[in-house]
Amino acid sequence: MSDRNPGSGWIDVHHHAYHPELMAALRDAGVTEMAPGVPLPRWTPEDSLRVMDQAGLSAAILSVLLPDGDYDISSVARRANECAAEVVGDHPGRFGSLATLPLPDVEASLSEIEYALGVLGMDGVVLSASLGDGQLVGAPEFAAVFDELNRRRAVVFIHPRPGFRCTDTGGPGYRTLVPPPVIDFVMDTSRAVAGLVYGGTIRRCPDIEFVIAHAGGTIPFLAGRMELAQTWVLRGRTDAEPETVAAALGRLYYETAQSFAPGTIACLQEMTDDSHLLFGTDFPFMNDAVLTASRHLLQEHPGLDTEVFGRGNALALFPTLAKRLR
Repeated sequence: MSDRNPGSGWIDVHHHAYHPELMAALRDAGVTEMAPGVPLPRWTPEDSLRVMDQAGLSAAILSVLLPDGDYDISSVARRANECAAEVVGDHPGRFGSLATLPLPDVEASLSEIEYALGVLGMDGVVLSASLGDGQLVGAPEFAAVFDELNRRRAVVFIHPRPGFRCTDTGGPGYRTLVPPPVIDFVMDTSRAVAGLVYGGTIRRCPDIEFVIAHAGGTIPFLAGRMELAQTWVLRGRTDAEPETVAAALGRLYYETAQSFAPGTIACLQEMTDDSHLLFGTDFPFMNDAVLTASRHLLQEHPGLDTEVFGRGNALALFPTLAKRLR
């Protein structure tokens, strides 16, 4: 474990930081699971540094997704952001961090943007694809949050909501047979991206750099279908015009956590180019062996510019981290 930064290593943009103090606060609030069947993780900065050194990663962008539960999300989000900023300060050159916002509370989220980005100097924000009642993050009532993030030219990482579960399909026993993280999480992300496209958020906020978790969920596979929506179910909608949809999907960034199979990468490359692909691991939910396997497969993927994908794109997205890496 070292704070020495491997100068040419890749950068992991999907790396979770569940600080022991934050986990203690959640347990005190009666929260025991991150997602259905997924216990609260045990994590320390040293865990991350160890696996990063083993895999030859220069740095990681830390993010925290808060589980569903009956607790004061504003105070817990504030603690999560302060913990993450503390880790970055303790290990300069190894970490960046994304702020957690207390949505659906818009006013509290605007206040947290000011504190996290303006005072703590965090590198962007992470948003759940949907909220506790199933509402998509791109819903009109959250427009003020995106407008402020656009004003700040922020990086916005869209990630599945940890508590998401599909309740109206599958029948009895579905959640046991197919745990939500396997299928439902990527559908949560896919719905969010479609909502951000068709709702006009991506067009309206050209200065936000959106990063989509898990290779965009099912979006690369469904991109052509999304472009056809104006021909039948979204007639007359400007943001459903095929050219508008293609342009919106093409300007998003997609990271590869749990999504590094050759066919997945090929599908991504059909929709966008290597300048919009990023390396991600989902550590600590994905263990050391998965991280190593993903790095190996991606390093060997034919036609993938690994210098751009593994490092260059992240440095361009996160200029403050880039300065610390020099």
